[in-house]
Amino acid sequence: MKKTFTLNILAGSKKTIVLSIAGMLFVVSLVLAGCYAFRSINQPSEGLPNSYFDVPIIVERDKDPGSDDGSWTGALQSTGLFGVMIPDGWTVDDNIPYTIISKGAGLNNSGILIYDAAHSKVLTDSVAPIPGYHWWGAITDRIADMNQFDSLYFTPRIHTDSKTGTFFLRYAVGDKDYWDRNPADQYNYGGGLSDPISIVISNNVGLPDLLSKANVSMYPNPTHGDLHVTIGGYKSQVIKMNIYDSKGQVVLTKEILKSSNIISLSSLPKGAYTVELKNGNKKFNSRIVVN
Repeated sequence: MKKTFTLNILAGSKKTIVLSIAGMLFVVSLVLAGCYAFRSINQPSEGLPNSYFDVPIIVERDKDPGSDDGSWTGALQSTGLFGVMIPDGWTVDDNIPYTIISKGAGLNNSGILIYDAAHSKVLTDSVAPIPGYHWWGAITDRIADMNQFDSLYFTPRIHTDSKTGTFFLRYAVGDKDYWDRNPADQYNYGGGLSDPISIVISNNVGLPDLLSKANVSMYPNPTHGDLHVTIGGYKSQVIKMNIYDSKGQVVLTKEILKSSNIISLSSLPKGAYTVELKNGNKKFNSRIVVN
């Protein structure tokens, strides 16, 4: 089950700045009552421990009464900023693909958001996380072209730990240009900061049943290269796979992130191995032979 939150939270910051400096990327006269707003944050309302969930996000231009038609018609280019406040022990996948949609299709462009420690610190210093939480911040890997900007799409993947309960996440988006529009600065000029959004993490799927002989299938055995691993009842749990040789040494490590998987064992010498699947403190072990 997912809840879609539509937020427009920037209309309160009012300040007029007129900039006319030769040599800058653009020359504008702009009312900074807000530049970015979240069109939607599609965060699930429920999740599992030792798991992950995806959050599709759409960002748009904040349309203020004192601004233009809601698009950047000039050649606005900047470094994009993103952040999410998550519980301690949770992580976010790095290298998040993003796509910028412009009113002129030929101006559409894309790149990736990468983790940035400095931006994470700026977010932490600007909007103090509640106890037990921290900010994870990312920046674009290149200058983002927002000429005739219409919308921005990206989907962070967030990993949980073993804790259960109700948690609250916040999202921030903005850019870093001449005005240094940090999405969570004290005035919130030009940036977007969501309200806290709740998610309940609970063991609503029995992990002992998930990692059981009835649910886990590995074939063929013996195998000549590819091992098929299928897990019935899978619901986005992060399952770690370790393969041990006859001496008990780990020779291959993978993450299982879907129900049906094909694992290449072509790099392993012929012999007998033990495959271990693990989620939290729950384990499943099986013997396989590589011919």
